[in-house]
Amino acid sequence: AGYESRVSNSRVNLTQQENSLIGMSHPAALERMDTEQLKDLQGRLRTAREKNFSLLRRQGAARVEAEAARGAAQPANERRGEKVEVFDEALARVNERLDSVRDTQ
Repeated sequence: AGYESRVSNSRVNLTQQENSLIGMSHPAALERMDTEQLKDLQGRLRTAREKNFSLLRRQGAARVEAEAARGAAQPANERRGEKVEVFDEALARVNERLDSVRDTQ
């Protein structure tokens, strides 16, 4: 209900643990969480996003060096970028829910 992802999780190669983490960020699951659970999920999603963003940057830099051109290196790193987007979207949902919970307290 009202949840639309810009990136399909099925196209992104998520591990079972990452997929579970993303699943916890869906609106129905978020409705059942209290503030502490939301904060914990927020931290876990931030960690996963930062890890993947760091990998995206490092792998991208390595590919640019190997290809000797940024344009030639970009397509090989698109999947990692999509993975970062999935985590960004999940984190945004958690942040939005956490804000709404704080507003009602």
